[in-house]
Amino acid sequence: MILERSNCFVPLATKAQDLFDYLTFLIKEPLPWQKHFGFDAVEINNSWIDKEPALHQVHQHLPIQRLGLLRVLPFSFYDWHVDQHRLSCINMLINVSHHSHCLFAEQLDPHTKDVCELRYSPRTYYLFNNQVTHAVLNAGGPRYMFSLYFETETKYEDAKDCLKDLLITDEF
Repeated sequence: MILERSNCFVPLATKAQDLFDYLTFLIKEPLPWQKHFGFDAVEINNSWIDKEPALHQVHQHLPIQRLGLLRVLPFSFYDWHVDQHRLSCINMLINVSHHSHCLFAEQLDPHTKDVCELRYSPRTYYLFNNQVTHAVLNAGGPRYMFSLYFETETKYEDAKDCLKDLLITDEF
């Protein structure tokens, strides 16, 4: 069976604007990082929900609870897992020229996984299925990711349906 990308992630049509620029600046500053499920994390002010067009659109369809910036340590592997705490979310890679890989997998047999990769495009938000086995290989310096929590944990397919008018569902 081939793992379909659209069952793992799908991009939002509206590109990031000022939030991307702000986060690109912010990652160069000393921040009060805290551990959050193996990541370093810092919360981002929810005022961005109204200021950032894509987030405002999402919030109208599927309310957002909180925003955050995540950091993966240099030259590390965030192991294969399914999130215990989130069903779906929206992510955006901040340092897009960075050498890292976000992979999704389905076990084919005891030795082999079918794998697909989310190759992040600049300033692009992705609806992300946290319930498909995934991992991050960080083959460079720190990797910075914007991520959010919805007010209510929502299955990926339900989130995809709620946000269907905001997503690029053609082959991407």
